[in-house]
Amino acid sequence: MTQYRPKVAGLGTVSLDTIEIGGHTEKDVLGGSALYFGAAARFFSNVTLLGVVGTDFPNSELDRLDEINIDTSGISTRPGETFRWHVRYESNGERNTLSTNRPSALGQPSIPESKYRPDALFLGSTDPSIQASVLSEIGQPSLVVLDTMSHWIRDRREDFNTVVRCADVVLLNSKEASLLGDGDHRSAVDQILEAGCTWVVIKRGDQGAVAFSQEKSVSVSSILPRYVTDPTGAGDAFAGGLVSALAGGSAHLVDMQIAMRRAAVMGSLAVESFSIKSLLEMTIDEADSRASAVTVHVS
Repeated sequence: MTQYRPKVAGLGTVSLDTIEIGGHTEKDVLGGSALYFGAAARFFSNVTLLGVVGTDFPNSELDRLDEINIDTSGISTRPGETFRWHVRYESNGERNTLSTNRPSALGQPSIPESKYRPDALFLGSTDPSIQASVLSEIGQPSLVVLDTMSHWIRDRREDFNTVVRCADVVLLNSKEASLLGDGDHRSAVDQILEAGCTWVVIKRGDQGAVAFSQEKSVSVSSILPRYVTDPTGAGDAFAGGLVSALAGGSAHLVDMQIAMRRAAVMGSLAVESFSIKSLLEMTIDEADSRASAVTVHVS
C-alpha cells in the first residue's frame, strides 16, 4: 500500500541571494523562506510553494524544482525585480545585511484553485497582511504553522497578533521570543498559548529547540553539522521538517516529538551548502541516520 503523502502549502519569500562568508562569495543563488521550506518538506509531503518573483527570475530554476517534486505552480511572476538579499557573515557569526530590495509591488501570490484546502499551511516570515490574506483564501487547512521575524513583531504587532490567533503552531527564534516577551521567553510563550495556539516552538540555534504546549514541553538537541558553509535558511528548513511531520498526523504530543526530531535534522542539513543544494541532495536514509542522533526530552 502506498503511504499517504500529506498536501502542504508553503508561503514565503523567493529570492536571489548574494552570500559572503569566510572570504568566499556566492552571487544570485536561490533563497527565500519558501524555497528552504519546500526543499526540506518535499521528501515527506506533496509540497506547493506560494510566493512571488519578478520577471528577472530564471524560469529554468522553477522547472528544476518541479522536476524534483517541489510544485511551483503557486509562484507568481509579476512585473519588476525579484527580491534580492546581500549578506555577509562575520567570523564571529554575526550576520550583516549589506543590501536588500523589497519590491512592494510584487505583493501576494495567486493561489491555483487546485491547491486550495491543503492538509497543512506554512505561513513563512513575510508581511502578516499577506499571511492573513492567503490563510483566508486557501480554505481551512487542518494545521496552520506561523513563522515571523522581529520586524513584524516590533512594527506590526497588531497584524502579527491577528494571524497568531489563527495558528496552531507558532515558530520563534530566541531574539523574536525576547522581543515579544520583553526579555522573558516564557512570557512570549504564554501570550501565544493564551491566544489559542496549541504549540509554540522556540528555535535556539546550536542549543536545539523547545516546543511548549499548555501541559507539556518537548525539547530536542541540535545536530552538529559536518561543516557550516552557509547559515542562511536553517530556520525555514527546520519548519519544513516540522510541518511535513505534523501534516501527516496531528499536533498531539507523540507527533510533536517526531516532528521536532525531523526539524532538527533539516536545520542541520541546510547549513552544509550555499543555497538549498544540500537539502536537494539529501536522501531519506541520510535523514533517518541523522535523526537517530537527536535527543528528545519531554517534561
